[in-house]
Amino acid sequence: MAHSPGTESFVIGAPVNAQFMVKDSKRYAATGGWGVGDFKNGKADDKALHEACFPCHVPAKDRDYVFARYPSAP
Repeated sequence: MAHSPGTESFVIGAPVNAQFMVKDSKRYAATGGWGVGDFKNGKADDKALHEACFPCHVPAKDRDYVFARYPSAP
């Protein structure tokens, strides 16, 4: 069966790192309404790493601090 580019999913190997952003404008007001989580080998990274995340997202302020964009539907 043929797939359109970007519509298939796969797992390369065991997960090593997972990163999350959670939108809550009251709880995370100081960081544009976003809280972050980063897990390596199933364990949460330290607070210093979490605090370092937001400054990197400032250039994406016009897109609500989100770098990734989904492709438009065909």
